[in-house]
Amino acid sequence: MKTLFQLRYDSRWGEELFLTGNTSELGYWNTEKAVPMQYVRHGIWSALVETQDFASLPTETKYKYFIRENGQIRWEDGPNRVLSEGQERVWDWFGMTERKTMKGVAVPLFSLCSWDDFGIGEFADLPKLADWCVSKGLKIIQILPINDTTAHYDWRDSYPYNAISAFALNPIYLNLQQLGIKVDVNFRVYRNILNKSDYVDYPKVLKTKWRYFKKAFAAQWDSLKDSEEFQQFSKENQGWLPDYAQYCAERDGNGTEIHLFLQYHCDKQLREAVNYLHDKGLLLKGDIPIGVNPKGVDVKSHPELFNLDVQVGAPPDDFAAEGQNWKFPSYNWAAMTKDNFAWWRRRLQVMARYFDAYRIDHILGFFRIWEIPKGSKSGLLGHFSPALPLSVEEIENQGFHFVKRRHATKDKNTLFIHDPNEPDKYHPRICLQWTRTYEKLKEPQKQALDRIYEDFYYHRHNELWKQTALKRLPTLINATNMIACGEDLGMIPASVPEVMKELGIMSLEVQRMPKIFGHPFVQTEDLPENCVYTTGTHDMPTLRGWLEEDRIRTRQFLDILDIEDRKITAKTIRKILEKHLDSPSKWNIYPLQDLLDCNEQNWSPNPMDDQINVPANPKNLWKWRMKISLEDLS
Repeated sequence: MKTLFQLRYDSRWGEELFLTGNTSELGYWNTEKAVPMQYVRHGIWSALVETQDFASLPTETKYKYFIRENGQIRWEDGPNRVLSEGQERVWDWFGMTERKTMKGVAVPLFSLCSWDDFGIGEFADLPKLADWCVSKGLKIIQILPINDTTAHYDWRDSYPYNAISAFALNPIYLNLQQLGIKVDVNFRVYRNILNKSDYVDYPKVLKTKWRYFKKAFAAQWDSLKDSEEFQQFSKENQGWLPDYAQYCAERDGNGTEIHLFLQYHCDKQLREAVNYLHDKGLLLKGDIPIGVNPKGVDVKSHPELFNLDVQVGAPPDDFAAEGQNWKFPSYNWAAMTKDNFAWWRRRLQVMARYFDAYRIDHILGFFRIWEIPKGSKSGLLGHFSPALPLSVEEIENQGFHFVKRRHATKDKNTLFIHDPNEPDKYHPRICLQWTRTYEKLKEPQKQALDRIYEDFYYHRHNELWKQTALKRLPTLINATNMIACGEDLGMIPASVPEVMKELGIMSLEVQRMPKIFGHPFVQTEDLPENCVYTTGTHDMPTLRGWLEEDRIRTRQFLDILDIEDRKITAKTIRKILEKHLDSPSKWNIYPLQDLLDCNEQNWSPNPMDDQINVPANPKNLWKWRMKISLEDLS
């Protein structure tokens, strides 16, 4: 087998990095036979090494990195590293010069605010955010998806996970001045009106920007279309760009050229911003949504890759009592396998132009996805796919007397749901204990049904889902040099941590969402090293908002952290963030709202207004914006 070793080290000119260890492939600790590390991009080194089958090795594989400069050898500090059995991807920090934990900030691009904006954050704001990050010792900027979501030209387009293209960037993030728009009186008036709003008025911003997009296109297209830079851009993106431009032209009733023009400038502005981040020593972490718009260009161009007769979402959890219905089609993985997941590989390769790392949105969907019947609004009547549905005989053998007309109905009080592919087999309905049908059962029948439910949702599919993920994820993860981070929250199968560890995928650990049963909050000793540790996500209340929700729970939380504060103040927030730093995690990433709340002058009157998304609300408006500009923040 082969193992990809990836190393984070900010080298200086003349330094060479090497890998050696206790096997022949690693040079038997001989610095003259060591494996040279290849420089990938700013601060990232890698080496693909043939590694032996562990069964044939007398001892465990140990390894270490060293630097050669002007003939001198400098080893990294610390003990020898150990390669885990079957590990195909390794992510390390050079122990000699780098602190293990890197800190970062998470904020949607649309939420950034600067004097040059047009009512929404833009690609050009990333360098301004980078300057502030450098001053605070932050090394990572994490953003939400930035793909084009323009389908309706209204508030529905503010939802960043509903992309009409998995490849195209959203033109709403273009800076108009960088686009060549002259700053005149009218421009200033529009900009002042939009920037005075304390939230992102998405439809108004989009409508106003399009007026200027058309002006810039009319003035520049004739000179741009034949330029070497534009021709090169078109060539690099010929696999998706023509279909996208044609889709947008049909949507808007115009030609394809303006959409080619805008994508060229999106790519140019974002690349310039990313280059600035790299020059400052920062990484940019993106977000790859699990789904796509069911009427978008990807589905239209490649309908064979999607199952359009179902919609996907998530089962009930702490954030949504009836589950979530995202209304995305599920993937036809059988069709995707035939060309070795070419669509996914191309998608990740395009995003790798901009991102150093990426969040795999709902990584559980690569193990199994929650499919919901086309006509259902909530997620309660969904089922996992793939799955091993139960036969009537299996149900009866576990002690439950099954009556089809009573227990497998089509309403929300059903106990079992028909499998769509095998109608004579069934899935226990999620949260069936909430139904009136369950309440009417006698106690022995309830106990039998509880056993069936427990086994079905927590044990029966572990090996199936493990093998499913191992067929899909390795090809995707190895398609680029981006660092993969999985969003592994919710109803987690036992096989998920095992697969993520094997593939070197960083897990997501949220301080208020423990994964160990019986622990009310994450304990520092529970954290894996290869993880992203955070105080919250865009789907949760801010730290301040959460602390003010439940005083009893908050008191328990602060007691565990040895914080004696009786009143929630900015100082309390600051203490919690400082405690957060004590973790062994490789990355600590904080929502921008939590960092801003370290100063009470930044506090919103109602902290719940600072929550970016409320998962239980399908009509949530994605509109949160910084109350202070990046210039003033610096």
